Amino acid sequence: MDLGKLMDTEYQKCIGLLAELIGLDADTEEKIYRYFQSIGITNFFLHLELLDLPHEISEKLKSIKSIIEMFDEERGASIT
Repeated sequence: MDLGKLMDTEYQKCIGLLAELIGLDADTEEKIYRYFQSIGITNFFLHLELLDLPHEISEKLKSIKSIIEMFDEERGASIT
């Protein structure tokens, strides 16, 4: 499997998890998937404030980002 297909598979898995966690509609799910493809997951979370997403979804994603950062800090890494 080439790197592009592997990344695409991981993006799809991540979108599926986010959809279940925060109840994404199909349009927002597709929009986030396109963001993942164009800027990657790390940059997506780094630049949430700049992305064109519904306010409620953006706030939920910020909460998820905070949880990720908390666990990353425990491991000695961070996405910010």
